[in-house]
Amino acid sequence: MTTTHAEERIELSIGGMTCASCVNHVSRALRRVEGVDDVSVNLATERASIAFEPKTEIADLIAAVERAGYRAQVAPDEETATRERVAELAGQARALVLWSILAALVVALAMLPVHFAGDDALQAVLATAIWLFFGARFHRGAWLALRERSATMDTLVSLGSTAALALSYVNLVRGVPTYFDSAAAIIALISIGKYIEARAKVGSSQALRALVALRPPTALRVGEDGTRERIAADLLRVGDIVAVAAGERIPIDGEIVEGASAIDRSMLTGESMPVEAGRGDRVEQGTLNGDGALLVRATAVGAGTTLAHITEVVARAQGSLPPVQRIADRIAAVFVPTILAIATITLVGWLLTHHSPAQALIAAVAVLVVACPCALGLATPTAIVAGVGVAARHGILVKDADALERLAGIDTVIFDKTGTLTRGHPEVTGIDTFAGDERRTLALAAALEISSAHPLSGAILRAARARTLEIPPSRDVTAVRGRGLVATVGDAAVLVGSATFLGERGIVLPPIAEASAAESALYVAENGRALGRIRIADPLREDAAETVARLKARGIVVALASGDALGVTTRIAAACGIDRVYAELLPEGKGELVRKLREGGARVAFLGDGINDAPALALANVGMAMGAGAAVALETAGTAALRDDPSAIVEAIEIGRATMRTIAMNFFWALAYNVALIPLAAFGIVSPIYAAGAMGASSLFVVGNAMLLTRFYSSKANSPRAHAATNAE
Repeated sequence: MTTTHAEERIELSIGGMTCASCVNHVSRALRRVEGVDDVSVNLATERASIAFEPKTEIADLIAAVERAGYRAQVAPDEETATRERVAELAGQARALVLWSILAALVVALAMLPVHFAGDDALQAVLATAIWLFFGARFHRGAWLALRERSATMDTLVSLGSTAALALSYVNLVRGVPTYFDSAAAIIALISIGKYIEARAKVGSSQALRALVALRPPTALRVGEDGTRERIAADLLRVGDIVAVAAGERIPIDGEIVEGASAIDRSMLTGESMPVEAGRGDRVEQGTLNGDGALLVRATAVGAGTTLAHITEVVARAQGSLPPVQRIADRIAAVFVPTILAIATITLVGWLLTHHSPAQALIAAVAVLVVACPCALGLATPTAIVAGVGVAARHGILVKDADALERLAGIDTVIFDKTGTLTRGHPEVTGIDTFAGDERRTLALAAALEISSAHPLSGAILRAARARTLEIPPSRDVTAVRGRGLVATVGDAAVLVGSATFLGERGIVLPPIAEASAAESALYVAENGRALGRIRIADPLREDAAETVARLKARGIVVALASGDALGVTTRIAAACGIDRVYAELLPEGKGELVRKLREGGARVAFLGDGINDAPALALANVGMAMGAGAAVALETAGTAALRDDPSAIVEAIEIGRATMRTIAMNFFWALAYNVALIPLAAFGIVSPIYAAGAMGASSLFVVGNAMLLTRFYSSKANSPRAHAATNAE
C-alpha cells in the first residue's frame, strides 16, 4: 500500500506463531490498525516489520497482535534478542523432557502386551494432564483463532488431540480399546518437532550473531594525562582515544594516531589477508588488531559504526520476505479451512461406509495432524535467513530479500571501469627522459603536483616518495584547467601537463613513441626545455579477467561502461574478455544505458563505486557497490560488497540462485508431503501418531535444507581454492 504521509517503521517481536496461517493471522490483525501502511511478518525470525503513519500508536499495534492471540513487544536489539531466545529455549527444553517422558509412558502402557488393573485409568490421567497443561498453548491459539473467525495450525493440533482424547473417554466407559496414546503422542511429537525447529531457526541466524559478537564489550580509554581506564564500550564518545593491544578487537571506528599493525578485517569483509595500517589510517569496530599496539581516535561509536550499520542491514534483510513468499501466503490463506473440510469429509465418508465412529474419528484426526502447514510457513523465511547470512559472511550486504530474489534472475552484468575492474589508484608505469635523468624529472613534477588535487597527482607523489626523492619547494603554482600546471622551482620555470599544453607554451617535444591506449602521459619542462614524459595507468585487478570468465560460464552477458575515452575502455575490456563496451558516458548516461537494457528485457546488475554511479545503481535490477562506495550503495542499490573485489558479484548471484533453489525445494517438499500423506491419512493408512511424527519431520527437512545452504557456502569459502582466490588480491 502506498501513502503520501511521512512514514515511521518499527519492528515487533511476535511470540506464539507456529505456521504460515499464524503469519497471515498476525498480518491481518496489524493491517486492520488505522494508519498502518505496510506489514511484513517473518516466521523464521519471529518479527513483524510495520510501516505506519505518525498518528498511529505503537501500543495499538501491540494490542492488535495480542487480541489475535499472540505475544508482541518492541523488538529488542539482536544481542538481547539472542539471549532471550536462548533462555526461552532452555525453559522449553526442561518442559519438553518432563512431558515427553509422561507421553512415552502413556504410549508404552498402551502397547504393552501385558495389562494390569487400572492401566487405562492411568493412561487417562497422564494423557489428560498432557492435553491440559502441555497442550495448553495449542488450545489457547485455537480458541483465539476461532474468535477471529480463522484457523491456524493450533486449530488442527487442538482439534486432533481433543477428538482423540474425547473418543478415548467414551471408549473407556464402554470398555473398548482407547486412544489415549494418540492424544498424548500428537501433542508431544509436535512439541518436540517445534522445539528442534526453534533450535534450528536460532542456528540459521548464526551470521547475525557472529556480527554482534564482534563488538568488544569494554575498551581501554586513554585520558588527556595519559592515564588508562577500562570502561564499557557503550560509554565511549567521538574523539576519545582508545588503546588497542595486540590481538584485541577494535571497539570503535576510528583513526590510528599512534602505532602500526596488520588489521584482520575477515569477519567484516570476507578478505582473509590482514591489511597493514599505521598512523592516519582508518580502522573499523570489530576488526582484529594484529601484532602491534595502537592508539585510535574514535570517529564513530555505538550505533554509528560500520559494524552496527552492517548488523542492522543484515537483521532487516533477514526479516524481510521476497515476492515469491506471496505464493505461500495465498496457499496458507485457504490451506487450513481446506484441511478442516477434508477432515469432515473423511469423518462422514467413514461413517457412510459402515465403519465405527471410532475408526472414522481416528482417520479424521490423522488428516488434521498430518496437514499442519508448518513446513509451508518456513519454506521461504528460513532460506532467506540462511542466504542473507551466507552473503554477510562473504562480505556482501543484501539490503532486503527482494534483492536476493532479483539476484537469482540476473542475465546481464555491467561493470564500471575505474575502481571496479581497475584498482582506482593510478600508478606511474614508466618515465621517458629527453634531457636529464628520471629522478630529477619526477622530483620536479612532484614539486608542482603536491599542490594539486588531480587523481594523477597522487600517482606522481607516491612514485616520488617510493624512490625517497627530495621534493623541492615550489611557488606561484598556477593550474590551467584541463591542461596542466605552471610554477617556479628555485630559479627555474617548470611546466607539467599534456603535450598540447607544452606546445601552446612553445616547447618542442622530441619524436617519441605514443603511450599505450591505457596510459595517460604528463610532460615535464624546465626553462623552456622538455625534460621527459611520465606515463601513468590505472592497473587492472588481477582477478578481473577470472571474474568475467566465471560470469560468462554461467550464461551471463558482461559489459563495460566508463566515462573514459573509447581507446582506454576498449583495451581494458579486451584484457578482461569483455565484448560489449560503452565509453565516454556521464553518470546520467550510465543510468540511461541501464534503463534501455531493462526496457529490452535484460535483467541487469550494475557494479560500480556507489558514488558517481548512483543513477545506474538505482535503475539496475540489482545495483552493487564495492569497497569505499558500499555505504552509499545501500541508499540507492540493493547490495554492497564490503571487500574490494569484483568477484563479489559472482558470489552474490550464486547465493541468490542457490537461495531461490532452496525455496523451490522447500515449497515442493512442503506441498508434496501434504499431497502424499493427506490421502493416506484419510484412508486410515497413516495413524495419528505417525502423522504427528511425519508433520514434524517435514518442518525439520525445510529448516535443515536451508541450513545446508549455509554449510555448503561456508565449506566453499574455507576451501583452498577460495583462499587462493582471496589471497591473490
